[in-house]
Amino acid sequence: MTTSLTTTFCDRLREAARPIWDSQLKHPFVKALADGTLPRDVFEFYIRQDARFLDELSKTFAYAVTKTGDHAEMRRFGELSLHTLEVEQALHQEFARKFGVTVDEMQRTPMAPTNYAYTRHLLSIAATGSLAALLTSILPCAWIYAEVGTHFTRVLGAPGPEHPYGEWLSTYASPDFAATDGLAQRAMAGVSAPASITAIVNPGTPGTRGSDGEPWYTWRTRN
Repeated sequence: MTTSLTTTFCDRLREAARPIWDSQLKHPFVKALADGTLPRDVFEFYIRQDARFLDELSKTFAYAVTKTGDHAEMRRFGELSLHTLEVEQALHQEFARKFGVTVDEMQRTPMAPTNYAYTRHLLSIAATGSLAALLTSILPCAWIYAEVGTHFTRVLGAPGPEHPYGEWLSTYASPDFAATDGLAQRAMAGVSAPASITAIVNPGTPGTRGSDGEPWYTWRTRN
């Protein structure tokens, strides 16, 4: 696949979900998280749910390994699975320490109904769908977080040491996380044929459902 087609494909996925993505930058949860006014108990609830979500997300990348015979792709998906477990969960473990809870306690947190529904959607596609459908459903996760992190650090500036959620913002605005998002996008582009573009970007298909599921399990998880 050529670079121009890769760019066009990802751009079309992004454009299909634009109303959802734009609304997230205006969501009260996200804005309060960015400026540091989000109540601590709300953030703790979110972090506990996000830790549970990442366990399930890691499994979807493991499913992706089984859907390709290409060794480079297998290695790439394995790296994404390990990155999900190790790097992002390290952030959650740091917040667990601040909240005075153990990692085991975080892992025993019951899933909120929205989180459970979103992860069942992802795992269902992982188990029964094509590799392209699987990657389309999980691509919004890293992509949305990278966009939220970079947007608010650009608008509000880098968080200072007194910001209660500065580590969160710095993690998702970092070049390292952007590289992870780029890896996911390249993986998506590498398995997609031009004939599949129309079906994948239509409203109600995995890419837009994945985009809608992301805010529903995180930003609105207390509703």
